[in-house]
Amino acid sequence: MQIHPRSKVHAVTGGGSGIGAATVALLAQAGHTVVVLDRAEPAQPVAGATFIEVDVSDEDAVVGAFAQIRQQHGRLDGLVNSAGIESRRLVRGMDAAAWQRVMGVNVTGTMLCTREAAALMREGGEGGAVVNVASIAGKRMSYSGDAAYTASKAAVLGFTRHAAFELAADRIRVNAVCPGPTLTPMITRNLSAESIEAVAAVVPLGQWVKPEDVGHAIVFLLGDGAAMCTGTSLDVDGGVLISNGASHADYFRQRQ
Repeated sequence: MQIHPRSKVHAVTGGGSGIGAATVALLAQAGHTVVVLDRAEPAQPVAGATFIEVDVSDEDAVVGAFAQIRQQHGRLDGLVNSAGIESRRLVRGMDAAAWQRVMGVNVTGTMLCTREAAALMREGGEGGAVVNVASIAGKRMSYSGDAAYTASKAAVLGFTRHAAFELAADRIRVNAVCPGPTLTPMITRNLSAESIEAVAAVVPLGQWVKPEDVGHAIVFLLGDGAAMCTGTSLDVDGGVLISNGASHADYFRQRQ
């Protein structure tokens, strides 16, 4: 495959839906070659993107997927670790299998894909960029998920910082985005319409984050404009982390 000199090759895990799919579309629109890594083919394929089936928690499957990228494209410039799952159990009812399922995808999958992507980037000799999709839950807690999800996203942030330090020697940047309440299929499956409306009321910017909002932040961190950004996280949360959970109306009602 002949690649335009200004285009890059990016892999996006969980690229079949939600934030991953939005990122795939934005990268393809910018003229980049995009490889979607997911367990199922996207319902709405994006022109210019190819698909490789992979379970990111399976080490052999991840190694095989990146071997395919090497064979098909000969290089890799960027990786987006967007694959993630959520669960909704109380700690008192949490068992090891449920805990490990979330950790396997959200944390182990992020590590495995970063390891294999970094090897490809190192071979290319020109560095690269990794963006991990964490969550503001990793800095606070998850309302829609549970302790396993919160712990997994905190672990992703810790991994991001440490990997950024190690991989800087290879000119590979590693950053994270921390989405706030984002209207993805995961949310619409788990929350009622009333709950969704109630959450929007306490977001300072007045609405849920859209997958495209997070996608734009990811594209920035992959690009040359973030050339000196590594080991950091970018909150895309509509201001949730600067709020105490009260609505704007309640805040202003109590003040002159």
